[in-house]
Amino acid sequence: MDWTILSILILLSMVFARSAAMSFNRIVDTDIDSQNDRTKKREIPAGKISKRSAILFVVLSSLGFFIASWFINPMTWRLSFPTLMILLGYSFSKRFTWLCHFILGFSIGLAPLATWVAIREEIVLEPILWTIGLAFNLAGFDILYALQDQDFDRKEGLYSIPAKFGRKNSLSIAIVSHVFCICFLFAAGIVSNLGPIFLIFLVATGYLLFQEHKIARASGENLLPAKFYQFHSYISLILFTGLLSDRIFYLAILDSKEYLK
Repeated sequence: MDWTILSILILLSMVFARSAAMSFNRIVDTDIDSQNDRTKKREIPAGKISKRSAILFVVLSSLGFFIASWFINPMTWRLSFPTLMILLGYSFSKRFTWLCHFILGFSIGLAPLATWVAIREEIVLEPILWTIGLAFNLAGFDILYALQDQDFDRKEGLYSIPAKFGRKNSLSIAIVSHVFCICFLFAAGIVSNLGPIFLIFLVATGYLLFQEHKIARASGENLLPAKFYQFHSYISLILFTGLLSDRIFYLAILDSKEYLK
């Protein structure tokens, strides 16, 4: 398949899957969101978008994801069904397990593995390491994010690490999760034969994670400030830039064909 067409199909499948998952989460959490002061102004509980319209959007996005996957390759098509089930299933996890943060991390972290399957039609160690690293990144972030709803979750009988273990222990668990994140990303870089340039950007990623924790600790019982989310949004860009820069440097400047084998 032409690389341009394949890239467009991968992008479309990502957009459709993400749209379906996020919209489905809003639908499932409508009753909860309407009772939480932090979330009651979201579109569905606020009446800006009807639940029927949201359901239609989920259905169309899911169909778009399946169609795009079908055009990519047979393996991607077969795996599109369990993948969407994982993405949608996360929305129910907060109702029965405090491991919901790691389920969310895994569902979003599937992106590199899914992309690998779309391009190479195989499952090997390399993309799995990237997926696990990103999963721990998202899990740690979500634990810090959930600190805002600790009291609400306990009151409503919802499951989360802050509601189960308290603020102090949750901060520690989030640190452990992000340490694992860096370790798995480092291992992924080694297996992917990346060099020191990537490691520099990985150190920058570690610094951003440190800033996330610093902000979360300083916020106390208050809502997390915009800067917290900004630092988190930079992480994917930093990692991608580091990976791309490393490859370009050794390919274009050093012309190291042995390096890229």
